[in-house]
Amino acid sequence: MESVADTDWLWLEKSALSVAIRQWTWGYPIVETVHILGLAILFGSVVMFDLRLLGFSRHLLVSDMARHLLPWAYLSFAIVALSGFLMFAVDASVIATNPAFRLKLILIAATSVNAAVFHGGIYRSVKLWNRGVKAPATARITAIFSLILWTAVIVCGRLIAYV
Repeated sequence: MESVADTDWLWLEKSALSVAIRQWTWGYPIVETVHILGLAILFGSVVMFDLRLLGFSRHLLVSDMARHLLPWAYLSFAIVALSGFLMFAVDASVIATNPAFRLKLILIAATSVNAAVFHGGIYRSVKLWNRGVKAPATARITAIFSLILWTAVIVCGRLIAYV
């Protein structure tokens, strides 16, 4: 007997797009590949910026790195979110109840809060620590949280298939 949670997402699984992705031999592999490539760009951007906050490459301006890396991070996040939604849609009723998936969503929300704290407050004083100076402890702490959270997001994404 199906539970209510199992049937809540059937409409999405039965949508024309989900059916098309499932039925085309290359549909899911292409979506998954786009997801992984987008994640590589997103994580790469995040890691490079966070390493700068942690003191690596102090000769580079933090503001220049932000101006260069943030557009890549935003674009790749949009690609990852869209491709992730498409992968979810194909098997939504099963994935929605997966504990690794649920934790992944919580961790993504936590990365957003961490980024908002940094960009909404800490980053406003960047002119004081833009080059050649150790970033403030609060900036370094958000960088460490960012690295941990995004790594955990990736691990949870991988675990979805196994949990």
